[in-house]
Amino acid sequence: MKLTLISPRLALQKGDFLGSGVPYWPLELATLAAYARQVGDVVKMVDQFGENPSLLSDAGDHYLQGVSIDAPNWFMDLKFADVFVLYAISYMSHAELLTTAKWLKSTFPSKPIAVLENSQAVTAYSLSRMAMSFLKAGADFLICGEPYSNWHSIKICFYSDKYDPSSTPNIISRQSGNRQVKRADKLDRYPTPAWDLIKLDAYWRLPYSHGPKTAKFLPILTSRGCPYPCDFCVVPETNNRRWRGIDPEHVVQEIIELRDKYGVHDFQVEDLNPTVQHLRWERICELLIEREANIRFYFVSGTKAETLHIDKIALFAKAGCRYVSISPESGSPVLMKVIGKKFNQKHGVDLVRECRKYGIRTQACFLVGHPHETAQDYLSSKGYLIKLVQAGLDEVAIFVVAPFAGSSLFAQNTISVESTSALPSFSPKGRSNYETLEARRKALIRCFFAVKLRKGSDLWMQGLRSIFGTPETKMENLPRRVTYITWLLFRKRCFSLLRDRNA
Repeated sequence: MKLTLISPRLALQKGDFLGSGVPYWPLELATLAAYARQVGDVVKMVDQFGENPSLLSDAGDHYLQGVSIDAPNWFMDLKFADVFVLYAISYMSHAELLTTAKWLKSTFPSKPIAVLENSQAVTAYSLSRMAMSFLKAGADFLICGEPYSNWHSIKICFYSDKYDPSSTPNIISRQSGNRQVKRADKLDRYPTPAWDLIKLDAYWRLPYSHGPKTAKFLPILTSRGCPYPCDFCVVPETNNRRWRGIDPEHVVQEIIELRDKYGVHDFQVEDLNPTVQHLRWERICELLIEREANIRFYFVSGTKAETLHIDKIALFAKAGCRYVSISPESGSPVLMKVIGKKFNQKHGVDLVRECRKYGIRTQACFLVGHPHETAQDYLSSKGYLIKLVQAGLDEVAIFVVAPFAGSSLFAQNTISVESTSALPSFSPKGRSNYETLEARRKALIRCFFAVKLRKGSDLWMQGLRSIFGTPETKMENLPRRVTYITWLLFRKRCFSLLRDRNA
């Protein structure tokens, strides 16, 4: 089968660099590309963002970054395909995905369109919850969960009118309706993503990335899923609360192969929760040391703090760990019980302090605006944030809770969104009380900086690293990202004025 896999343009909410605009790589799509090639399919990749991230298009309340699907340079790759596979990389790109599906169906009406769920990201969403919008836009199939265990039967659905929808677990179609069972079987070894289909230089040239920006880096997955039931998160639905760890030998072998093939020594670990089995990652560290891998790794998507044992931080540092993100979410044990997440606050403080001792940068993520959050809960978050900063926390990320499709909060419908056209992002401006929540968010950020300034020169050093393009935290990426996007907007306006003048 000839497949053209399509990763959409990425969305940036206007005036919001803290909750949107992160240049996520099409990691799961590249993994599917590698798997499909292994079983004999012929694959082409259309990476709309990665083709040219310097192109910005105005889309109302947000900008779209990348090349539109109707650009002439895509036509031969699209004409080549038997089937299109659209990648639902982010909830923020949902409207763009619908536009792309409509254009593909009108331009190539006889070719099936499938949509692949990004089951390994908290910024993604459940396709089953948004099935009707995709089917109305022209999509024929929605692939929910991982497609690897039953890829053969999924492909039969693409070209056969006589298949039984009930026998294909993770497919939604017009015939099957919304009845599917998500399958997330653990493979012995997942294929190394087909990065040869991606313009790596386009991502490397950007002055920012998801994690601390280095000259050359690659994202990796060392595990899949997450066992925890947090009510604001889509992952309990997209992974059925199943966590699957990849064998340490395979993880290290993939890292070394990528290092040697692409000359990369920095790896951003994008697992939803990589250290659930702490002994597994401790073994990975031991193997990296034994193999003299000479690489650095960064837990950029977060991990459960309690699964990192304090007495093993030295081992992580020796193996190359340079960054750890944890998610206290709230300083209030009462609210955390509502959210459905346990968090050991003392361990969090001890972990930050120990990481600081060994040169590992730390980030803590907090939420404001949970429907059950009280003024006291908010004050508890502020108090705990201060404790973390005093222990040596390097950066904080504060998000306004959003009802992402697939989360329990989405199903409960307790968060009011004023406009259906508002970008569904972390910290969505469409929330009815956004101004109040944004004020809380900014107050926590100011608190972080105030405490940080009192600790000495640390914050000034972060500023210098940011200016000179040697960031060690995500926060240090931000000034260069703001400058880059501002320059793109300025250039776009200048070109527009020149066109109007010459018209």
